[in-house]
Amino acid sequence: MNASHPGPGHVPGRAAVLGAGPIGCATAGYLALQGMEVSIFDLSPEAVSAISASGIIRLEGVIQGQAPIRAATTDIARVLEGARLVISAVPASAHKALARALAPFIQDGALLLIQPGQTLSAVTFLHTAMHHGMRAGITAVETLNTLFTGRLASPGRVQVYAVKNSVWYAALPASRTAAAGALLERLFPSLSPLPSILQVSLHNFNAILHPPITLLNAGSIDGGEDFLFYVQGGTPHIMQVVEDLDGERMEILRALGIPGFPLTQWFHEAYGVQESDYHAAVAATAPYATIKGPRSLQTRLLLEDIPTGLVPYCSIARALGVPVPTMNATVRLCSSLYRRDFFATGRTLRALDLGGLDGPALLQKLGPDSTELPWA
Repeated sequence: MNASHPGPGHVPGRAAVLGAGPIGCATAGYLALQGMEVSIFDLSPEAVSAISASGIIRLEGVIQGQAPIRAATTDIARVLEGARLVISAVPASAHKALARALAPFIQDGALLLIQPGQTLSAVTFLHTAMHHGMRAGITAVETLNTLFTGRLASPGRVQVYAVKNSVWYAALPASRTAAAGALLERLFPSLSPLPSILQVSLHNFNAILHPPITLLNAGSIDGGEDFLFYVQGGTPHIMQVVEDLDGERMEILRALGIPGFPLTQWFHEAYGVQESDYHAAVAATAPYATIKGPRSLQTRLLLEDIPTGLVPYCSIARALGVPVPTMNATVRLCSSLYRRDFFATGRTLRALDLGGLDGPALLQKLGPDSTELPWA
């Protein structure tokens, strides 16, 4: 597929935001305040009805204003009509369902920004959409984090706590990153390019941090206890498991020859934390101080971060011959906990029609020198 894409300096007049949660509403409102014609989609009528009735999204906090919205609807075809910029703002667990829904309607030449990605989100989106009838040539871009931090005060009213200072991204294939960035960085100056999707994907720290803390506090969660997720849940012993998972992630990066850095360095860059010890770093991260643990094991901290985070890590490690015993054990324990085989249902290279690749082949398909989609 030789997809076209917006040229440098071209800002499309119409954008579609898919997902009307806090990140979707913040993104849609931000773009509308910049003068773009923005529509927003959600599967839930309750999520879009208030926006549809008022015709605006109200932004409060670090971004303020009443942003005019062209359409707010559960009709994805209407939202995608004429949209050259399409932004996914749904959890990674919903990526496949969203890709199936947009496949028949996304415009040829559209630029799809997936924020946040997890691991191999751009690959998953394109693979799923192509298998469900997408004929349009598009460019998919995956970010490491969300561009904004916020919460919904009510449907269509979002409190924006922060605009991220730096958010990594890359396009698939890597040869399209520069052209995509010419548009995206004008709209979102915090975006910072990395050489490849692989480098973005292999710095998915949610998959390293969330599962062990959640899994090893399962008794407290099942019992409905009220506890601080990081401060009390991330005990010194549990953070040793986090450190082991992070060490295995670094080994995957080394095997591929991709530059990377540990979770503790990310704490330093994102939050100014100086501690190099994993437990001390989490304890010193001010935004984590008041975050409470989940009240149920039906939580995305496992149900998203295992199949779209640790499972693809394990799959890539297997292709490279890199032992990742702690990652494998964590996935197996969660499979037992939920009576669900996450290795069978999660994001594996085989499920993405990339099975059988070794390190050089994986780099050729998804690395910094990739010039075509991995299935071409």
